[in-house]
Amino acid sequence: MNTIPTTLNDSAVPYTVVGGAKARASGSGAGAPVSVLLLDRGARLYRNEVFRELDRLGFESIVSVEEGVDAVDVESLSQRYPQVRFLLLRREASPGEKINLGVRESQAPFVFALWSDMRLSSAGLSGRFFERLGEQNHLCLAPFLTARKGELLPSAATPAFQRQNLRILPLAPAKDGVKSLYPFDYVGIYSREKFVLSGGYDAGIANPYWQKLDFGFRAWLWGEEIRHSQALRVAYDEDPPAEDSTPDEDYKWFWLKNLAPTFRGDSALIPPARYWSYLRRRGGRPFAAAREFRAAAEWVKTNSFRFRSDATSVVDLWEDEAP
Repeated sequence: MNTIPTTLNDSAVPYTVVGGAKARASGSGAGAPVSVLLLDRGARLYRNEVFRELDRLGFESIVSVEEGVDAVDVESLSQRYPQVRFLLLRREASPGEKINLGVRESQAPFVFALWSDMRLSSAGLSGRFFERLGEQNHLCLAPFLTARKGELLPSAATPAFQRQNLRILPLAPAKDGVKSLYPFDYVGIYSREKFVLSGGYDAGIANPYWQKLDFGFRAWLWGEEIRHSQALRVAYDEDPPAEDSTPDEDYKWFWLKNLAPTFRGDSALIPPARYWSYLRRRGGRPFAAAREFRAAAEWVKTNSFRFRSDATSVVDLWEDEAP
């Protein structure tokens, strides 16, 4: 990777659309301003129940992203649920790429990304809840997540620096409005407008952990917010997936895009002297490191006035607020 995606259209996954001929008219039902983006994962035995329940809750539309599925099965489902728009991917894709595609295909002002092995509680989804979505002005509203036995999961990602190294502490949100550095497991209600302006998830980062961390850190660097809502509750059918936070090839791009920039006055840049720090972290191949450093510096320059702070300031936001 020598360039960094800047829009949702960069490095787009090829796909085919099936169904979606019918959608609720805007303004009908409690969930009218929200489109559900369903990401397929796990057993497929209860797909009918999932679509039926989401339809019952009154969401404006449903977009289901499918990978490696039987086309005949999808055709049958699309006839049974004409309000569901199926995106059949022609190659494997990371979760972030799938969300980018789903947001592009969704027309509602808010997009609720949800996995097929999850169950949404409708108890707090009142008309007032959906009215407040626009009032809150967050990039993403994250749910309170519970495991299959009912225990609250530590889904609030809290950043801290320890000896100049970034550490992410997973804590359970204890109240409404708690900040999170990124949406745990990608789940949450995204503002479509803000998501598009942010560039979405970086398709060049394959590791889900670093992809989420890159998206979330960039959001806070650019002045956006990700917060938890007590009214939004989601439960796992199975154990939540484990995260691999081992520094790998994707970590270097996270570091370059989010930790290397310095904010000065009203814009950001990567100081040339940061190259030596990057080379030490990357290890070996100085010419390849130089190419990567230049690509990141150019990306930061292109987006320099989108920045509202740097990494130190973002971490400082968490000092006076405990989950």
